[in-house]
Amino acid sequence: MIGGYALRRELGRGGMGVVHLAATPAGSLAAVKVIHPHLARDPAFRRRFDREVAAARRVARFCTAPVLDAGVEDGVAYLVTEYVRGPDLAQAVREQGPLTGANLEALAVGIATALHAIHGAGVIHRDLKPSNVLLSPLGPRVIDFGIAQLVDTESLASQAILGTPAFMAPEQVRGEPLTPAADVYAWGGVIAFAGTGRLPFGGGSPSEVLYRIVSDGPNLEGLDESVRAVVERAMAKDPARRPSAQRLLDELVGGRPTPATASQVVERAWAGGGPVAPGGAGLREGSAVAAGPGVAGKPGATGGSGAPGEPGVVRRPGASGEPPAVGGPGAPGEPAVVGGPGAPGGSALSGEAAVAGAPVRSGVTVARRRRWPWAAGVAVLVAVLVSGVTLYAGSGAPTSPYRAGFAESWAVGASDGGSTELDGGVYLLTANPGWRLWKSAPFSEGSAGGVVVSSRMRLREGSGEFGVWCRGDADTGDRYEFTVTASGEASITKRHDGRGVVLHGPVRMRKSADNRVVARCAQQGERVVLGMWLNEEPVGETEDAQDPYGPGAVGVHAAPDTATPVLVGFQSFEVRPAEG
Repeated sequence: MIGGYALRRELGRGGMGVVHLAATPAGSLAAVKVIHPHLARDPAFRRRFDREVAAARRVARFCTAPVLDAGVEDGVAYLVTEYVRGPDLAQAVREQGPLTGANLEALAVGIATALHAIHGAGVIHRDLKPSNVLLSPLGPRVIDFGIAQLVDTESLASQAILGTPAFMAPEQVRGEPLTPAADVYAWGGVIAFAGTGRLPFGGGSPSEVLYRIVSDGPNLEGLDESVRAVVERAMAKDPARRPSAQRLLDELVGGRPTPATASQVVERAWAGGGPVAPGGAGLREGSAVAAGPGVAGKPGATGGSGAPGEPGVVRRPGASGEPPAVGGPGAPGEPAVVGGPGAPGGSALSGEAAVAGAPVRSGVTVARRRRWPWAAGVAVLVAVLVSGVTLYAGSGAPTSPYRAGFAESWAVGASDGGSTELDGGVYLLTANPGWRLWKSAPFSEGSAGGVVVSSRMRLREGSGEFGVWCRGDADTGDRYEFTVTASGEASITKRHDGRGVVLHGPVRMRKSADNRVVARCAQQGERVVLGMWLNEEPVGETEDAQDPYGPGAVGVHAAPDTATPVLVGFQSFEVRPAEG
């Protein structure tokens, strides 16, 4: 334990300390960097550590892992950041080879967006390198401002050579005053490495590499032409000739995108859906990713990562009482069992797939691309799309109350993220490792008053989490999720902007082979009240008054928590108006 955080396992080690996966006091997950004691005792380092915390707190969250907390306990300093689920870029390239096409461009935009946020806070990262880029299901996240320094008189005058030799700018090697242009240079080196699998200035001793950085040009042979020209400008020897982070985004995305717009472009491109940014901004003409009008997914995780129990947990008192009625029209007020064994139902998808889900609009055609297993944030059901199937797009939706006949208007098919199929009226959803698969019913909330959603489900293979969701937005992936895990824990989560905030839970419930989840999403004035029941027992109730979501889509979801797929069978699905 340190600072109230329970350290679970080691995630990595570095020059500053050891990073642990940890449980927060509220029960969510975070990454806790415990600083080496000999450093923490050094007054000079402590001053630098304090600057790191102050700098990191000023950085916007776009494509970064935000700082949640920091402190000193018994002489040990620690820093708490959002836990990002996924490998770092160095590991991914080493294990799976260089990125190309859409994946490479999405990476370039994501890291440039992070630099825009970092520089906008008056900070220079100073150590941008592949191991400081984590590949979350929703796109890249830049981490570790361990040697970042505020852009002020002191940092500009610093002569210390801090950073990783292979990705240093020439002026950094010479010990000259640094500006944000040094990070732009490192961005070029990171993209060159990602796209070729080689260090831009080769290997050898640090002194040899540093000499080449100052004297030679980078080796960009084999780098995709779509990004090569931008990388060349970013790695100009003269800092004054390099583009700013904003200019990088202008060239990569087109127009003058904001960090928010660029983040959406990254998420769409990461999904392989052909991103088109709000307001018409998309990847520049001719880009391998600008292939068609995709739809973004902004969940949570997604550490964004979409993993359960992410930081930012708000605990609320549990609710008491019985679950709302979800029975047939003649059973008001009864906590009816929805869809038992003989009920119609099954497995069908509405054309949405993804770790934090980006729904796919009908008529969208997406070409097949090589995809890495971790680049799965908002994936497209390629098999369904390529076959020319028109997916439900919201017109002619069934009216409330709605009860699923999964063979009608729910999409069925396979993708890199998993598959969905019908098996005797049961809707089977298989989610692959690193993915969060969420599927929409052919039904949208027609009333601002709210709905009650229920589903009976069974975990058939693997381990993970699954459940239902409400108030979904097809363009952003925003939604409220009601989740149960293989171990019987239940929670209510708000998904937004690539991240999940747990509003209630996790609550330990009785473990059961078959689970019936009942979720109530009701509007009360300016807030949304959310209630959950599991197997007729109350999990709890919470409310969202912070930019609550309006009426939207409903559906089911699943995500594995191990390196093997999770298979969930949804036996029934029903939606009724929320009353009272």
